Amino acid sequence: MSELTRRDVLKLGGAAAAAGLGFPAVLRAQAKEIPMLGLWSFTGAFSDVGPVLDRGMKMALDERGMKIQGKTIKYITRDDETKAGSATRRAEEAIDADGVKYIIGPWSSGVALAVSEVAKRKKTFHYFSGGTEDISGARCHRYSFQWAASPYTAAKTVVDTFMRANPKAKRWHLLVADYAFGWSVEKYIKEVGKGHGIEFVGADRHPLGEREFSNYVTKAAANKPDVVAMINFGLDAVTGAREIFNFGLTPKVPLILTWSSGVEELVQLNPEIRENMWVGSNFYYTADTPVAKEFVKNYQAKFGGPPGYAPAAAYGMTRMMLHAMDKAKSTEVPDVIKACEGLEVDDLVGRMRVDPKTHQTLRPYFFMRCKKKDAMKNPMDFADIVATGSTPLPAEYAACKDIGTL
Repeated sequence: MSELTRRDVLKLGGAAAAAGLGFPAVLRAQAKEIPMLGLWSFTGAFSDVGPVLDRGMKMALDERGMKIQGKTIKYITRDDETKAGSATRRAEEAIDADGVKYIIGPWSSGVALAVSEVAKRKKTFHYFSGGTEDISGARCHRYSFQWAASPYTAAKTVVDTFMRANPKAKRWHLLVADYAFGWSVEKYIKEVGKGHGIEFVGADRHPLGEREFSNYVTKAAANKPDVVAMINFGLDAVTGAREIFNFGLTPKVPLILTWSSGVEELVQLNPEIRENMWVGSNFYYTADTPVAKEFVKNYQAKFGGPPGYAPAAAYGMTRMMLHAMDKAKSTEVPDVIKACEGLEVDDLVGRMRVDPKTHQTLRPYFFMRCKKKDAMKNPMDFADIVATGSTPLPAEYAACKDIGTL
């Protein structure tokens, strides 16, 4: 290789700078700025949730003045369209074109599993809310973390609490969203139900985005259940609850929304439909923690109503990621991952600890009973928290045998 003269080097440097590709300039930009991606559904089946997820993440970043460890945070959003293919393309584009090293989202568990593989391949930090056991289970790896309670924790909280209040309600009919989230929660509802002698008289699965529930409800009614439990989400849950009520099955028969977005779903249902409705969720706005109270106060002041699970999850995931950066005293991905493993803080829903072996966040899950119309103190006073549960997934069920290496 021939030697370069000083003049040659200066020419090369000038050409690169003229093209906007000056290497020292890139290094300086990287040192001063941290691009973070909020990967949300602004279109598709969960398009109603994307804007409030964006709010939650932005609020957590704004609390820090858009800075962390002396560096400026550049917040980027992309639309995953509630599709795995779109989500992986958008994530890779943000990583390659914008230098993103931190991803929060997406919302759908099936889509998140695809993004998790991108994070692993691109060595990018990824925090996902939850719904599937796979991210902290069979498909676990060092780059993805799960914020929501384990599906087992949710099932244990819901079934144990409901059966204590309704010990004779032994015949359950399930209505399940037919993707990773629904399968995971259904599995553990049935497992926990064994301990209560529950007979599952039916379990119908429906596609994401189902709008015609009459056939499912007719089958459920024919089974003469003591309980109907839905394991679905968002507009699917709202549409299903309306159809079950219109058929006349509820409120005579209790309806359980096993894994609900809380406010975002309940506000779409008339009080008559909510009567005798029981709701499990990863967040409810009356949660009695200092962080939750401050978050709810600020959210209500800014947006005119209380937050549900979606904005709370985006807010909570972002806070946990920032806590890990504080602990690491670094914004380098390997340092932040190591700091997040075993991280233990009092945060949005109470005491929260990240299991270093699985990357599952261990935390409380909420179970509410909806109020009758005449018991509501205001139009948003939907329910009372009747229990919280934090029982972790038993070791014998854990499918994450080796979290892997960085």
